[in-house]
Amino acid sequence: MKWSVMSPLRIAVLDDHSLILLALELRLSREADFKVVGLYSNSLELLEALQVIEADLLVLDYMLSASELDGLNLLRMIRRRYPDLLILISSSAEKPSVVNLTLNAGANGFFGKSEEVDKLVEAVRKVSNGETYVSPLMAYEMGRGPNAAREGRGDEAAGVEVLLNDPVLSPKEQEVLRCCLEGMSVSQIARKFSRSMKTISGQKQAAFRKLGVRTDTELFKLGQSLRHL
Repeated sequence: MKWSVMSPLRIAVLDDHSLILLALELRLSREADFKVVGLYSNSLELLEALQVIEADLLVLDYMLSASELDGLNLLRMIRRRYPDLLILISSSAEKPSVVNLTLNAGANGFFGKSEEVDKLVEAVRKVSNGETYVSPLMAYEMGRGPNAAREGRGDEAAGVEVLLNDPVLSPKEQEVLRCCLEGMSVSQIARKFSRSMKTISGQKQAAFRKLGVRTDTELFKLGQSLRHL
């Protein structure tokens, strides 16, 4: 669909940082064929609003506070409830593993917070035109084009699930690894589960030893290798 002043693209935005939320609203509102229909600082506000507002595209912050739903589960929930809603992830967790996970979970694009704010408009326009947005640098680091990631939707996510459900892992180790794959740091995971950083680090390293990996990258590659199981 071609958006216009008379029929603008309706955009909702979720970000838990008020200054970023304001900056996104100001930049998007400068486009004559865009209309910001809602600004939200937490997932509860957003989920309640989506029941009543009409939105075509959601700019979704992936890294929310420790008390919130984790980014992947929130994305999956919104995708299930609103299958036609376009979702552009906005995140500072700019890792190939995180981008792949979000695209495979149903996102239509990934905008890194280190990118120039004007790139946000390009990202929104690409996604609204049915394309997948990932920055050229990120696509290069991923080793393939963003659309290839979407064509393989479900395969890598399934591989990650196989990996995390390995019976050698304890439930707490599974929680920690899932958060690692979503781009969370040890300190962020510690806050999320109200555990010490020493405990989280120990659980992460114990899980790595059980799986025979040493880094987050090796963990994600192992998940990829299990995607067809």
